[in-house]
Amino acid sequence: MKNLIALATLGTTALMITACATPAPPPPPAPEPVVYTPPPEPVVYTPPPAPVVTVYTPPQRSIDERLTEVLVRDASYHGSTMQNVSRASYTPIQTREDLDGHLDNLAGVFTPRLGAGLLSYGGLIAAQNPSFADSVIERATNEGADTVVYKLYSDPNYVLTFNGSYDAASDVMAAWQDDKSAFDSAAAAVKAQSYELQNDPKWKKMRSGDRKARIAKFKAAQTYAVSLPDTSQRAIAAAGSVTSSDFDGAARSAAFWQAYGKTSKPVSYSSGAQISPNATRSLTLGALEVLGSSGKNSSTWIANYTTDINLNQCLNWARLHTEQCLAAGHYKFEDAFCVAEHELKDISECLTKSGY
Repeated sequence: MKNLIALATLGTTALMITACATPAPPPPPAPEPVVYTPPPEPVVYTPPPAPVVTVYTPPQRSIDERLTEVLVRDASYHGSTMQNVSRASYTPIQTREDLDGHLDNLAGVFTPRLGAGLLSYGGLIAAQNPSFADSVIERATNEGADTVVYKLYSDPNYVLTFNGSYDAASDVMAAWQDDKSAFDSAAAAVKAQSYELQNDPKWKKMRSGDRKARIAKFKAAQTYAVSLPDTSQRAIAAAGSVTSSDFDGAARSAAFWQAYGKTSKPVSYSSGAQISPNATRSLTLGALEVLGSSGKNSSTWIANYTTDINLNQCLNWARLHTEQCLAAGHYKFEDAFCVAEHELKDISECLTKSGY
């Protein structure tokens, strides 16, 4: 009996142990298959397209239109003046008419157009300097042409902020110096002839004639218009501005200088010279020329801008001296002295005193 009870007890205990035992864990799941994923493509930065910049293009005007513009007209008048100076220098005085011709042809130097012509001439020279012209175009492209024109009108020194302004001013001042030298050479040549005439038996006793009529004709000659040949005037009008990209710029500039009787652009020998106020004024005119803003709409402003009060006062004195010289002469050869001393030498001195 005891054995049966013991066995029962053992069985019950075994059952209890079996019931309390932890069941075995289920088998692990099968691994997922490895799928290769390529790395992402590198991101390449693509900058936005650059804005399209439209380079400023000046308005174009025909040569016939330009011939009527004040800048070209006054520059052509200066060409007439230098043509007459050259004629006085190289044409021998053989007759009374030769001498009267010099007096009358050079009478135009006493008008306000002398200063206006020099400044306008300088403006056209400046416009043909490629570095200067390029800088003006670039500024108009970035800021607008109207803005640049307004600044040129309102600030007399604004033009000096352009690249190439010094080189352009040097071109202008070298041309002016060349012209003053032409006046001086002509004065020396005519004065030498006056002494020769004084010793010439034919001229030695030739009376001067009616002085009042001579002075009246001399005064009338001061209103003469441009006498430069049409081909030369057209070459001056056609020069325009010259940028570094102009394929025909060199040819236009060469024709321009030939219109003034020069084989090439005068060279400056004073590298350290400062830009004079008058050269600065010509630079302003040159910038307007580059922008295409020197035409009819600007004629009144340019006419006022090129008025040189100081030079005009000096010219008036030189004119009075010439008339007094003519009035005092008794012999015709003395008129040659008046030409040399007052129509040529005095004018050269006026130009120097006035900053040309």
